[in-house]
Amino acid sequence: MKTEKNTALYSRIRGVLIGGAYGDAMGMPTEFWTQEHILSRFPQGVGGLLPSQPDDFFGRSMSAGEITDDTINTVMIADMLAENHGTINTESYLKRLIAWKNESEVAALVCGPSTLKALEAIERGVSVEVTGKLGTTNGAAMKISPVGILSDYRRPDALIGSVSAICKPSHNTSIAIQGASVVAAMVSYAVSGGNDIPAMWELAEEISVRAKPSGFQIPSASLTERMKLAKQLIQNRTAAEAMKRLYDVVGTGVETIETIPSVLAVIELSEGDPLASAKISASLGGDTDTIGAISTAICGGMNPDFPDSLVRELENVNHLDFDRLSSRLHPFSPYA
Repeated sequence: MKTEKNTALYSRIRGVLIGGAYGDAMGMPTEFWTQEHILSRFPQGVGGLLPSQPDDFFGRSMSAGEITDDTINTVMIADMLAENHGTINTESYLKRLIAWKNESEVAALVCGPSTLKALEAIERGVSVEVTGKLGTTNGAAMKISPVGILSDYRRPDALIGSVSAICKPSHNTSIAIQGASVVAAMVSYAVSGGNDIPAMWELAEEISVRAKPSGFQIPSASLTERMKLAKQLIQNRTAAEAMKRLYDVVGTGVETIETIPSVLAVIELSEGDPLASAKISASLGGDTDTIGAISTAICGGMNPDFPDSLVRELENVNHLDFDRLSSRLHPFSPYA
């Protein structure tokens, strides 16, 4: 029987997993649309779970509430960690990922560019020591929340090491590891019971600096400075004004250097409310599902009470079981 502390921890773990799926599904219909296109179609913003639209960027036909590769990969990592008693087995994860790519009808439509290139290279026999050398996109950050759930943000070197192990096959670059480490640390902070958003900005900066020496060093703008810029841009602005500035100046595309600063800004704009962060992300433009998945997972850890009807819809549409996933990860949390 769980203690009161463990019950709260379990709820926060579950909130991270539900939040990630909800933000992903909310952003799916508007993924890769411009902000102007979204506003013309949804003048009041995206208000709920919708199916893919007739002019879907990828030509997909997906149901309302359906998740994409963000959540699919997150679940793969969660299952891998649970089966290996909380430790990372990169080979086990890769086997799952390759099987999904080769067997799933939707994989080709939702698999990210860095991941797809890396998997194809691995299948050709290229060593995982080099397959992630050019992976700079947000495919590492989008799936890293289970690693954050099982990490302690107060032990940053261990956290960054765990993130680097996941990143190695497909996103073994400094910028991708920095971004994924920032996300893992914020998830860990939320799961520990932290809910101070100014403290999260500080944590993100600390982790980004600490993770910078990791992975292949390729030219990139500074993630730390880009996060500072995002924070400045949204100050003293309405949500609509802030969203436009993020889209125009920081960027909301698939590159880690754009995604992570925008995620932090969304968390602040939503004041940590996962339902609000999912809506803001879906209306932001660009990589809406990934920004939504990451920001709403973190907000879900801070505020894990989702409507039961919403949880049932996500589970039924996607054949998910959030209680099962949470129960499998909970025993290995450093806060248990």
